[in-house]
Amino acid sequence: LASACEDVYFQDGEVIMKQGDDGHEFFVIKEGEAEVLISEKKMAVLKAGQYFGENALLRDEPRTASIKAVGRLKALRISRTKFVEMGLREKLDFPQRKAVGRGQHHQVVVKAPTPKTESERQLISNALKKNQNLQSVVDLDMSRIKAICDIAWREEVPKGTKVITEGDDNADYFYIVQSGSFVVKLAAQSMEGKPNAATPASLIGPGESFGELALLYFAPRAATVQASDDASVWIIDRGNFKKIMAKSSDEKETEYLKYLEKVDMLSPLKRDEKMALAKCLTEVSFNKGEVIMKQGEPGDAFYLLIDGSVDFIKEGENKPGTRYQGFQDKAKPFGEQALLNNKPRACTVRVASQTARALMVDKQSFDMLLGPLEELKKRGKSGKSKLQEERQSTTIDSSRFGKIKRKDLKVLGLLGCGGFGAVELVEHQGTKETYALKALSKGFIVKSGMQNSVMSEKKVQLMCDSPFIIKVFETFNGPEDLCFLLELALGGELYATYNKKGFFGKVGHAKFYAAGVVVAFDHLHSKKIVFR
Repeated sequence: LASACEDVYFQDGEVIMKQGDDGHEFFVIKEGEAEVLISEKKMAVLKAGQYFGENALLRDEPRTASIKAVGRLKALRISRTKFVEMGLREKLDFPQRKAVGRGQHHQVVVKAPTPKTESERQLISNALKKNQNLQSVVDLDMSRIKAICDIAWREEVPKGTKVITEGDDNADYFYIVQSGSFVVKLAAQSMEGKPNAATPASLIGPGESFGELALLYFAPRAATVQASDDASVWIIDRGNFKKIMAKSSDEKETEYLKYLEKVDMLSPLKRDEKMALAKCLTEVSFNKGEVIMKQGEPGDAFYLLIDGSVDFIKEGENKPGTRYQGFQDKAKPFGEQALLNNKPRACTVRVASQTARALMVDKQSFDMLLGPLEELKKRGKSGKSKLQEERQSTTIDSSRFGKIKRKDLKVLGLLGCGGFGAVELVEHQGTKETYALKALSKGFIVKSGMQNSVMSEKKVQLMCDSPFIIKVFETFNGPEDLCFLLELALGGELYATYNKKGFFGKVGHAKFYAAGVVVAFDHLHSKKIVFR
């Protein structure tokens, strides 16, 4: 890399990079200083040893800021063309990337629970209830809160100790403050991705908590948390937290299974199939007078009434309808014909009590899990369980694939690269159609433990067929990589387009792009795919 660099000089006030221009070069300052300007406003000063323009080594995109020399400036310069010719893009690292592929195992230290007084248990309980991130994602009832209190251990934290470091992807613990306080710091980023001095964000005191996202999913720490004085914390690890949540879920699923055992129409299902169905049931709530099903509408869901009462009303009949009363130990099923067909509902179902609760599964979810109920009835209980079969998603149109061979694709250039591999611009030599070929390194995938995630990505992309979602045309399995042949989209990132075209503040553009995202989500949700 050093041998490919050339010395360049700039005079005081000379513009090295201009905001909005396409970038092709990367610079490292040897002597002097440079200003970072956005819309002519000075944002930062870069000095010797710092760099700018690094995105130019990866892709064609407009510069996000202008860089102007302050006094005489000497720098090293390398072009993207030279960088690619030397094969250096495969070795490029991204220290500032926020997205991580985390699947590899590492040792998580779990200590024995610390005995607690009643007041300490109350503090932990209140902190869990007050944590909005946890409350919005998981159902923390009293039994779960007690179990979490039981497994927490206490540690003393000396003043100045960094409990959490921003960017660290070994995020395995959640903390509740017993005494003392902590300061939260966020590292500001320069326009070219260079970290500046950390800026204080907030203080966390006794009875408050932090680090909860570590309990929910793998993600790098979003901020640095440092003890501002001697402190004491309660610690909960992800492994034990998930065991507690899973145990509670297992108990609910066992209860739901008992309800399903009493539904005659589901009698052809084997026990493992009923357990899988129990895991798919969703609890829904209704208020008095609310219509759950309407006569004449297509049936698309099956319900088990577990609390409250509902009336079954047939239009045109003067006599009162049937009333169902649901109980926790004796759930009442209705709407089960929807699992067989989409025939119109025979009657309207309206809530008669002040509130009502039911468990629900829709026909699409049922079919995706076990296949059509009609086939299960023909099979009976003696046949092979559907869960043991390798099921092909019914939402994938296999006729779309297998028409393009990798040997017929000619590489025209590099579109970009990332931690997993590269994306190349390719052309089909027969049709002259152009595509993006995304290659994922098998070695990197295995090293990161992301095999299941990659296969999930393949399945999800094959299921999608919308003009608002990048299409996948083929997938290839090579000696060293896995490849996706994708629809080519050369418009660049939306943020860069807004900068370059001056779209900020334009209502029409905002509506257009927002609508495109909403339609994309609508398509994903129709396939039972969640985008997080």
